[in-house]
Amino acid sequence: MEHGAPVREVVVRCPPVDVRGARRVVVGCCGGAGWHEDVADVAELLVSELVTNALVHGGGAASMAVVVASGGVRVEVADDLADELEPLVRPASASATGGRGLALVEALATAWGVRRAPGGKVVWFHLDARPGEGPARA
Repeated sequence: MEHGAPVREVVVRCPPVDVRGARRVVVGCCGGAGWHEDVADVAELLVSELVTNALVHGGGAASMAVVVASGGVRVEVADDLADELEPLVRPASASATGGRGLALVEALATAWGVRRAPGGKVVWFHLDARPGEGPARA
C-alpha cells in the first residue's frame, strides 16, 4: 500500500455464510486506528458488497485482507474463480433488488480496482482517512 507503513494488517478467511464476520473485522480495524466512525461505516458497507459479490459470483469462497496504514484502509477481497470475467459497474433500475454493489464502491471509495490473482481475482478498495476524520471521497 502506497499510503504509509501498515499500522495493522489482518488477513481473514471468510466462509460463504460469514459476511457479517468480514464486516466486524473491518470495523474493528478502523476503530483500532482511531478513525471517525464514518470511515468504519463506509468500509463496512463496501466490504459487505465485495464479499457478497465474491461469494455469489466468484465460486462460493472468498478471502479478505485488510491493511490499515497511516493514510487510510485498503481492503482486498479475493475469489477463487479463475475464469470469471472482470466485474463491471452496471446501472441498476430503480426497481432492481440487486446490482448496486460496485456502483457503491465506485461512488464511496477513494480508489478501487480489480487484479488477477492465482486461481481467481482480487477486487480492492481504498479509503483515505486520518485519525478523527471521516473518509475522503474520490
